[in-house]
Amino acid sequence: MNFSSKNKKVGGSPIINMTPLVDVILQLVIFFMVTAQFAVLPGLKLLLPELTSGSLVQTAERLEVSITSQNDLFFEGQPTTVARLAELLDQTGADGNEVVVLISADRETDYGLVFQVIEALRLKNFNRVVMGATLPPPTE
Repeated sequence: MNFSSKNKKVGGSPIINMTPLVDVILQLVIFFMVTAQFAVLPGLKLLLPELTSGSLVQTAERLEVSITSQNDLFFEGQPTTVARLAELLDQTGADGNEVVVLISADRETDYGLVFQVIEALRLKNFNRVVMGATLPPPTE
């Protein structure tokens, strides 16, 4: 920045050159835009079954349990087991009558594991359980 005075008197007001300041701010903005790491949630590859009809459940309070085709269990994106699932449900402090639990299981998932998850949810009084599925493409 260039602080200079047109007249060398003590009471004169300095002139501030804003061009270098704007250049530096612009470079900082560009730097942070380019280097910012966006929060990307690691996605699970699940082939959900398709529905021919049905309704969508939308709620603000939702917990998600995912099961892969290799029978790996995830609660809210974190790997877990059926035995630990009950503990994690207690840690959330969620009311089973208010919160909807979405179970997204791959088509190739063992039915017994899905049943164990549903049983663990039932034992913790989570009564609102829905199964994840994909909707078919819209027909014209």
